[in-house]
Amino acid sequence: MSRAMNSMSSTSAATVFKKSRLAGFFLLLGVVACQDAPTTEQQLLSRASTDGAAAAQLARLRLAENDLTAALQWWRQAAALDAPGALEHALMLQVRLEGKLATAHWLTAQQAAGQDYTHQLQPQLLAELGLWAMPPQTEFSAAENLAGASCSLRIQPVVTSAAAERTYQLLAQQWQQDPQLSQLPVCFAAVVRVQSTLLNCSEQAASRIHCEYQQLQQLVQQGQFQQLLLLGGRGIASFNNGIIQLPEDANLALLRHEFLHIAGFLDEYALSALAARAVCQSGRIAPNLLVGADNSTLARYRQRYRVATQDIELTAVDTCQAVGLQAYRPVAAVNSMRHFEAPLPQLYFDLLQQELEQAALLMPVQYYFAYLARQQEAWQDWYQLMHTAAGFGYPPAIRALSKLNQTTTAAAAAAED
Repeated sequence: MSRAMNSMSSTSAATVFKKSRLAGFFLLLGVVACQDAPTTEQQLLSRASTDGAAAAQLARLRLAENDLTAALQWWRQAAALDAPGALEHALMLQVRLEGKLATAHWLTAQQAAGQDYTHQLQPQLLAELGLWAMPPQTEFSAAENLAGASCSLRIQPVVTSAAAERTYQLLAQQWQQDPQLSQLPVCFAAVVRVQSTLLNCSEQAASRIHCEYQQLQQLVQQGQFQQLLLLGGRGIASFNNGIIQLPEDANLALLRHEFLHIAGFLDEYALSALAARAVCQSGRIAPNLLVGADNSTLARYRQRYRVATQDIELTAVDTCQAVGLQAYRPVAAVNSMRHFEAPLPQLYFDLLQQELEQAALLMPVQYYFAYLARQQEAWQDWYQLMHTAAGFGYPPAIRALSKLNQTTTAAAAAAED
């Protein structure tokens, strides 16, 4: 029994000793590994100024550590040393960190500084950043009638990236297939590509998209269209001054909502105080909104929009609550002016068609650009833009030119005297 115990103890001791030796061996390996890692990284650092592969390896190490800013710098260093694939990695990471516009600006700045990376990139990748292989377009082909009807309203689509162009092509197809929109007398010109760095469309998700629209002045001056449809940037869509602004990933419901603004339709959700002060005046009427429900306002609405009393179901909406006024829509159902994805009521569609029959009364984008030209005292541009707006039959433009002619005539007569 004692011998067996001793034998078991010897065996157990030997086992413990072996385990101890193994544990010590692995501990030694761990210590060596900890000593080798900094040495290996130091070697990479010493070579990275001239060795693209070393710089790329450092970029991967920083990426694994989630140090994205450092990873971006090393990918750029690797790209400068022509490491295969490094530039694509750098661009994808910069898009993730800073957005597409900042990435496009970085590329163009590098090119201006004498480091032209574009030869390393496929045209499609450049187009995704809005850096088209061809120079920015300033001319376009004749309008295409997507709706299959006469053109009361012509729209010029402009895109700032390949993604925006894909979105527009999808929207154009869906517009043709939509049972309501396809009936409208609306024509779309061939799409125009513009460099993203030229328009600088913002990319803040919670803010309205802003672009440098004046960069499109030559296009607007040359064009025989009344409205611009601009797809670019990321953020909140809008319609102002003849420009429908959509994000590059917009859907048809959003386009429909903003398009209705062209015809004077107003939002049926609560506006900000600033917007409400501009929109909400007691007694105002729009195709889909009455500010106040007194008999006078209702009578003016019925007369202006030729709507029968029995077709009106006044329903309170929140549009003007920020300024303490109650607004009403003429239908009971929640619709696309309240929620983009909601249906467009038949009454709204009828009113939309009615307004498009009088498209000359809808402000063309040239009138807005004429206003901008006047601010800059660019009178030749003002005259050309105002002349185009008047050619569409827009009454304020016609009056402005008539006033100019009267003033010129009076000045000439005074000079003769």
